[in-house]
Amino acid sequence: MSIMGVDIGTTGTKAIAFGENGKVLATDYKEYNLLFPKTGWVEFDTADQWKKIFEVLKKVNSDPEVIKDPVTAIAVTTVGESFTPVDDKGDILYNTIYSTDARSIKELEFVLSKYNAQYLMDITGYPPGYISPLNKIIWMKNNEPGIYKKTKKFLFTEDLFFHKMGIKNTKINYALASRTLFFDVRTKKWTEDILASFDIDVDLFSAPSPSSVEIGLMDKKIADELGFKGKVSIVTGAHDQPCAALGVGAVKGGISADGMGTVECVTTCMEDAITNEEMLKNNFSCQAHAVDGKYVALAYNMSSGSVVKWFRDNLAGGDNQAIRNISSRLTFEPSKLFTLPYFSASGTPYLDPKPKGSIIGLDLDTGKEDIFKGIIEGLVFEICFNIGLSQSSGVEIVEIRAVGGGSKSDYELKLKASISNRPILRMDITEAGCLASMMLAGLGTRKFTMSEAISQFVKVKDVFEPDQKIRERYLDKFEKYKEIYGLVSKLI
Repeated sequence: MSIMGVDIGTTGTKAIAFGENGKVLATDYKEYNLLFPKTGWVEFDTADQWKKIFEVLKKVNSDPEVIKDPVTAIAVTTVGESFTPVDDKGDILYNTIYSTDARSIKELEFVLSKYNAQYLMDITGYPPGYISPLNKIIWMKNNEPGIYKKTKKFLFTEDLFFHKMGIKNTKINYALASRTLFFDVRTKKWTEDILASFDIDVDLFSAPSPSSVEIGLMDKKIADELGFKGKVSIVTGAHDQPCAALGVGAVKGGISADGMGTVECVTTCMEDAITNEEMLKNNFSCQAHAVDGKYVALAYNMSSGSVVKWFRDNLAGGDNQAIRNISSRLTFEPSKLFTLPYFSASGTPYLDPKPKGSIIGLDLDTGKEDIFKGIIEGLVFEICFNIGLSQSSGVEIVEIRAVGGGSKSDYELKLKASISNRPILRMDITEAGCLASMMLAGLGTRKFTMSEAISQFVKVKDVFEPDQKIRERYLDKFEKYKEIYGLVSKLI
């Protein structure tokens, strides 16, 4: 019987039905939009979002291959900090507030007036910031008291999915709970004392649970409406980055998943929680892994694939083939340009919400290929900078496993392997999130063990070893790159 993995993301949702041997039986994807009702506010149009999610599930279930081999278990991987208030009837009271929403800056200051940032980091593993759900829930309490009073539960994306599937006693996986600023990353419990200090009832939240735990069966009426046949087990999934790490087999300390998409995120598996001062200084979070008993550290660049898209749309006529042609001619000689790829808010270590994208060194001889090469160098430098800071924070990284659109570039992977001085494995996986959530659903329903799942579903396509000659050519430029943000910040 088949298993469904669902990836509920920022701009859309994808679902894939897999046979138990890992064969893709059917897939569907639909996009939805974020709303920006006020400056700094970011919300999902929750009604439209869930309409699209249900359409995706129906489409996959209507495929002839899935009709022949119906889905018997399902798990989801989701975006992080987004949450939704629902009332005692289960109705949604307010649009889902998205991760990057910045309406709660004053509430964050209030939180930090009561608790030292390092104290919160030591307990929760989460660097306090404007994206933290704790401050946003305080904002809702202060600014939407009517909504807050009616709220029975604040549901994050996974437990909202469970609610939509008819589960009464919803759960939230440890990895997702780690993104709240009120979850103890070591004891795996809500921090009732922190919540109580802001007069927030712990019962407003679903009970935390490990990933890959079967929590019930999908409501029959809902299952029928969505095209499911027979009983469907609902299994806890994981936050998107730890889930993708599972999908590439990053389940032992020192192995990192490098998701090279619109955002590039290096998610490193750790055997123990690390919440030291350097982790806080660099805004690296330490959270529960999708693999019970393990942890992950996150380092990321918010503008990665989006910068390549900017080049394509503005300097290459929107032509993907033009990008491929330029890429095929790149050499491992440093360009004359320095590119700071913060074309939107920066990621770690700075978490600067103000874009500071810069291309430095342009002259009258600069061409499109020079600019593109400078962009790729900047993207590689940025993630290697984060890898170095992770290492200095106590996070060991010995091997990097790459997935996503950016991982198709041999040039970028070879340059990254050489500058980071670590082997990079290009995985033979197209959708790590859906694959990993399928693995969690299968684990939760005992269709296979973890070792069997890794062996059967996680495949390596290519290996890029560091080249010391390339590394030596670039080291001086890489060191200079690290100074650019401090200089540009004085101007912008």
